[in-house]
Amino acid sequence: MSLTLIHCPATRSIRARWLLEEMGLAYELKSYDYDGAYFASDEFRKLSPMGKLPALYDGDEVIIESTAILHYLLGRYGPSPLAVPADDPEYGTYLQWLHMAEGGMANYLAVSFGHSMNSDPYKVSEGFDGYCRYQIEKAYAMLDRQLTGRDYLLARGFTAADISLGYTIFFAKALGIPSSETIDAYFGRLTRRPAAQKAFSDLPKPFAALVG
Repeated sequence: MSLTLIHCPATRSIRARWLLEEMGLAYELKSYDYDGAYFASDEFRKLSPMGKLPALYDGDEVIIESTAILHYLLGRYGPSPLAVPADDPEYGTYLQWLHMAEGGMANYLAVSFGHSMNSDPYKVSEGFDGYCRYQIEKAYAMLDRQLTGRDYLLARGFTAADISLGYTIFFAKALGIPSSETIDAYFGRLTRRPAAQKAFSDLPKPFAALVG
């Protein structure tokens, strides 16, 4: 088996596992409980160079960014209806949400999460934490408008951009970030998908109730 996913429940590796399941690809799952000290160790960095999750191995090649993994799988093992071709009218919107879910949303959530731990080196000023949460509020307002009159981000239906964003909404819920009825209904549609159920199946108990 050439595909191996280094995984930790509740982390961004959910994105990769979800897409693997949606595409019906055979893969080996190597799952680790969260252990900050071990993930920072030289031993673990032999598996994941940054000491982060996920890491996807395709033979000897390793990819560590979750949205890059989505791109890689769709390009290497496609074509797939979960990707949008460059000549499609919705291509720009697809790319925007595929990457905004991480770069324009989850990164701000990560800063706020670190701040909430109330310990160095993750503590930031209250002002900067407020700025991060404001960015999420703006993104949620944009998402609310995007979902008006449709079940998924794009008129064509479910794509990998929904997977990318689905994890981000989960992360936001874990931090207690409020969302609208529209976003909650959207998240419910996403997490009822069989592949999503598999990807979220090993959540720790405090988080499992967020998925339903």
